[in-house]
Amino acid sequence: MKKKPTNTHFTLETRTIIENKLNEGMSVTEIAKILGRDRSNIAKEIIKHRKICYPSTFNNQHVCTFYNKCNMRSYECHLTCKKIEINLCEKLIPSPHVCNGCTCKKGCRHAKYYYNASKANLEYQNNWHNDRTGLHYTEEELSILNTDFKGLVFKNKSIYHSLIVINSRGFNFKLRTIYKQIEKDQLDIKTSDLPRSRKKKNNNIKDKSYKRVNIDGHTYEDYQNFKNKNENAIEMQMDTVEGIKENNAPVLLTLQIVKIDFLFIFKIDAQTIDNVIDKLSYFKNIISDEIFNKIAKILLTDNGKEFANVNMFTNTFKDVNIFYCHPYSSFEKGSIENNHELIRRVIPKGVSLKCYNQQDFDLLCSNINSLYREDLDGKCPFDLVGEYISLDILNKLNLQYINPENVTLIPELLGDKNINNIKKYLDSKDIEKANIKFK
Repeated sequence: MKKKPTNTHFTLETRTIIENKLNEGMSVTEIAKILGRDRSNIAKEIIKHRKICYPSTFNNQHVCTFYNKCNMRSYECHLTCKKIEINLCEKLIPSPHVCNGCTCKKGCRHAKYYYNASKANLEYQNNWHNDRTGLHYTEEELSILNTDFKGLVFKNKSIYHSLIVINSRGFNFKLRTIYKQIEKDQLDIKTSDLPRSRKKKNNNIKDKSYKRVNIDGHTYEDYQNFKNKNENAIEMQMDTVEGIKENNAPVLLTLQIVKIDFLFIFKIDAQTIDNVIDKLSYFKNIISDEIFNKIAKILLTDNGKEFANVNMFTNTFKDVNIFYCHPYSSFEKGSIENNHELIRRVIPKGVSLKCYNQQDFDLLCSNINSLYREDLDGKCPFDLVGEYISLDILNKLNLQYINPENVTLIPELLGDKNINNIKKYLDSKDIEKANIKFK
């Protein structure tokens, strides 16, 4: 059977299939395969909508574990008592946690749990209606949120950008309200449809002292002092994005104008100092020495091997002041790291970069720079870049403004080549962990 998207709502038909298969004694895993859904999806549906069936008072043990110690006990106290603790049958502890397919239920004296399709569907419909009461949206507004807005979020993975696009049509939806309604499951967008929230990083103590002896004058402290003395100096951040770990594997050299979040992406053949210098020189030649020295008055990077030779940088780019973050301190150049997350939405970590060409990265870069940003007061980097670099020069770099309606930051942006490459290097668990969903 063709697999259905896991975010599709259950219907009475699918719930009836679940009930019938439970009655036949099938496991949750077997039911999930039949319906083409995740096992956890089926398990949550069963647990959420199962209903308890209390035994009769005739010749049956009481369902509450506290019955013999309770002063208020009666055989119907479970109907009103709020402190009841159900004494479950041991067969209910493992999956599927219901008695539908149990062969011993006829003579069982315990409380029973059953999954009933019609009752589950009625409960779902009532909850769906109650959840949506109080939204105070017109039919048109609710339809826009669950169609056009939803489609934009799936494509660009940004609530903020999508909301600006929709509000430009004359609506006035509020960002915080939309987030709350998504969290409460009041819209057709699920939290699972959004980029996965960052996991808390391991706070193991690491030695953040500089290991190189030739770093004098280029430390992070030197960077802070230089910025304080040169408040009008324009800062760029520089980094590399790896594909797979192997010798002489291609990587991405990334540069960013910090103040406007404008990103440049260049593919280099290997993660070496020579390749970085060559690509920076190429970039400088295209945009001109004057512009390069202006936008890269400050250049902040990390301690990677490809940036390690300070003398090569200072001798090649004499008007650029290069500085290095502390080891294990990527947050010190957090601006460019944020854009790296957007790159990873299209090309996840652990995927080789060999099959891509510079045109692919130009397209990706153009979409990233066309994404509306909250820290830019609702503008995108392309709206502000004219103050630094002319559009004619950006055209030479093959960077073009993308219509907000068409901004795409999912694997489909680079076509089947990208999708097949991801599936080649990542298994299903890695794809799920990266929160990647293919159409």
